Amino acid sequence: MSQENVEIVRLIYEGWARGDFSAAEAFDPAVDFEMVDWPHPARSRGIAEMSSIWEETLSAWDDFRAEPSDFLDRGDSVLVFTHVEAFGKESGAEVSADTAAIWTIEDGKVVRLALYWDTATAQRAVGGF
Repeated sequence: MSQENVEIVRLIYEGWARGDFSAAEAFDPAVDFEMVDWPHPARSRGIAEMSSIWEETLSAWDDFRAEPSDFLDRGDSVLVFTHVEAFGKESGAEVSADTAAIWTIEDGKVVRLALYWDTATAQRAVGGF
């Protein structure tokens, strides 16, 4: 089942790369979403609240891109290493960072999505390597 979890997450990222954010059916309606150690940490429950936090976060940036580089099977979780690039809307400052996300899947649905600015913290959160 864990390889199926990797495929679920990979398909979501592929959709996002095309600008398709309609994968709500892949998420549990009560999904736990957290930006654990991001510059503006946040936490929510449910798809609508998760979307609202993302919209608020992304509104500060121009040309925000998050490209996954590696998908690691961690049983019920998938650890994804991601490269983020963006430009601040107000400052024009360029941001480039390697980040990570932990996707927790139950019964084929994303029940938790935790975003980490620090990849080592994410690795420790899923039991290291």
